[in-house]
Amino acid sequence: MNSKLTLILIIASAIAITGCSKDSFNEKDAIAAQVELLNQKYQHEIELETLKQKGATAMQELINKATLAQLKLTDSLTQKNVAADRKRDYSVTVVDVVTNAPVAAADVTVSSEGKIFSAKTNEQGVATFSSLYLFPTTPFLISKTGYAATQILQQNLLVGTAKLWNTADLTNEITGTLYIETDLINTTPEKVGANVLVTASASIPASPSGAYTVYFPTYTTATGTYSLKVPVAPNGYTLSFEQVTADQKLIVNATEDDAATTFPAALPRVATIKTYFGVNKFTAPVPTAVNTIYFKFAPDVTGKTLYLSGNGYYSNNQVLLSATGSKYQVERLNVTSTYNNNGNYIDYNAFTYTPNSKVDVELVDVVGNVIETAPKLTGIIGSNGKLAYYYSSEGGNGYVHLKRNDAGVLVEGAKGSILKANLYDTYSNLYTLNPSNSVNTATNISVANTFLITNKGDKKVVNFYYGAGESRVKQVY
Repeated sequence: MNSKLTLILIIASAIAITGCSKDSFNEKDAIAAQVELLNQKYQHEIELETLKQKGATAMQELINKATLAQLKLTDSLTQKNVAADRKRDYSVTVVDVVTNAPVAAADVTVSSEGKIFSAKTNEQGVATFSSLYLFPTTPFLISKTGYAATQILQQNLLVGTAKLWNTADLTNEITGTLYIETDLINTTPEKVGANVLVTASASIPASPSGAYTVYFPTYTTATGTYSLKVPVAPNGYTLSFEQVTADQKLIVNATEDDAATTFPAALPRVATIKTYFGVNKFTAPVPTAVNTIYFKFAPDVTGKTLYLSGNGYYSNNQVLLSATGSKYQVERLNVTSTYNNNGNYIDYNAFTYTPNSKVDVELVDVVGNVIETAPKLTGIIGSNGKLAYYYSSEGGNGYVHLKRNDAGVLVEGAKGSILKANLYDTYSNLYTLNPSNSVNTATNISVANTFLITNKGDKKVVNFYYGAGESRVKQVY
């Protein structure tokens, strides 16, 4: 028992002696209190009946705690000495990122040993700090009203300056109009409309390496225009544009919903399909739609319907017209093709009609803006019940002609009223109804979206195109 008491006193004395050398931390009082605690616990131990077993265990726990307290104390004294040795004075120089001129009255803030230190830059753009304990990666934070905040690490103070960017001088401007192809049937692009997000971003050199990005957003007006007031940026601006989702009107020969994709199993038609648009992204295919006028025969005796395509790459069927004021009328037809516009062979003998009869033929206007009043057309059926090829009195030839009565006179309104036509023969003053190029048109103009604004007061007018779109919810043909 005496040996245990002696051991406690030796440890306590060692702690007390070590603590006497540092009065500033009040170690002496702390160690005295610990020695008293040890004595109290030991006195309690000797009163236990199982002193031999439990007393030894309790004693070891007390020894361990006392040793740990000594290590913590020694470590704190060492860190305090190191911090004192590493304290330095620092100067932070702040300049304008564009002009490189000193920036006065900027706030510079840094954290050292759990405290915040602040200073303002003088007329030379310099802020000074005295006796700070910092690590190489300790940041100085720099800010000023009207400027984009930045920072510089302690390790970079000797190799560069902190750079602030003046964002309050909005004397520069970027404006323009956004165009989108929501109607491929007309020949002009539409304007994108209101509330489309347009963002100008500037990459600003950090202090003294790397970069950070600042964004200036705006929204388009109802007329598709945008306007951005921006400051001079050292590396210019990059414009980005929100993706737009809109319904697009176009002529399709078929879509992925159709069992067949070629004429006449699939008939061309006007479709409205949800489309995703992005500036300078034109990957949505534009279907080639030249077969927007076609002939539809009345069903044969078996219920089958014969379709013939209008003028196109394979088909040479013609509807020839003359001008009547600002409109046109059909004069004759040359419907002779044995192939449809997709190159598929037409087997006229596959269709059987009532012998020695006439079959009505409808001229279908897919777009709906070409024919004002449909012409009246007919096909002649021979004694074998098959469609006959013949020459008409108006000079046409083939399988379809203007409709006549039994006396051979054109029926009333046979020539119809046509709104649009293409010049065919200037000498004869003839026009052709069927287009030879695609009705779907798109303006897909790629415009660079990165440019410099390096001088105060610079103004840029840049129009951007969403074009025909980047994808659709359905595949079209």
